[in-house]
Amino acid sequence: MSSLVFPIAMPQGVASEYFEPERVDAISPTTDGAVGGVTLGFPLWRARWTLGQSISRATSEEWRAFVAVLRGQQRTFLGYDQGRRYPLSAPAGFAGLTRAGGGAFDGSASSWSVNADRDEPTLNGFPPGFVVSVGDLIMWRWVTGGVQRRALCRAVRPAIANGSGVVTVIVEPPLPTLTPGTAVADMKEPTCVMKQISEETKLGEKTRTLRIGGTIAAIQVLLP
Repeated sequence: MSSLVFPIAMPQGVASEYFEPERVDAISPTTDGAVGGVTLGFPLWRARWTLGQSISRATSEEWRAFVAVLRGQQRTFLGYDQGRRYPLSAPAGFAGLTRAGGGAFDGSASSWSVNADRDEPTLNGFPPGFVVSVGDLIMWRWVTGGVQRRALCRAVRPAIANGSGVVTVIVEPPLPTLTPGTAVADMKEPTCVMKQISEETKLGEKTRTLRIGGTIAAIQVLLP
C-alpha cells in the first residue's frame, strides 16, 4: 500500500481553470486628492478548476479522491496551470536541447540571481537563443525538512538567452524573499504549494455516465 506524502500531486483534465496571482492591496487617498496604494500582504496564486463531462470515469474518481484526502484546508498539494506545463518555445519538453557550454538542458537553470526588487531573475545555463515567452512560468524548488517547497513566477515580458546561455526575465509576482539561494529555478512542469479553499470547493452530482462535475478552489501557501 502506497502512503500519502504531502504536498501531493493533483490530477489532470479540467474543463476550465483560473490560475492567477492575486494582490492584497488597499487604496490610500491623500488630502491633496492623490491616490496611493498600500500592500497588505504578498501576492499569492489562487486557482479554480472546473471539471467537465469529457474526462474519463477513472479521472473523475481521481478528482473525488483528491478532494477527500486534502481534508479541507488541512493538507497541501502541488497546484499548477494545466495549460502551461512547459514554455511556449518548448511545448513538448526539452529533449534535444543543449546548454551553452555543453550538457543536456532539462528546463532547470545551472544557477540564478535576482535584482533588489526581486522581479528580474537572471537564469544561467540555458541553450543559446532559448526564448522565454510572456506567460511562461518559472518555479523555484527546494526541500525543507524533507518536505517540498515552491515559489512560482510568471514572465510578463519576452526574453532570449544570449550566446552564453544567460537570460534575464521580468516576472510577476516578485520572487519571495523566503526563497533560499540553493533553490533550483526550473521551467519544467512548474508548480506551487497550495491548500484547498473549502468554502469555494464543491463537487457536483454524479451523472448517468458516472462522472462528477464541480469546482476545486485553492490558494498558494508560502513556506520557508
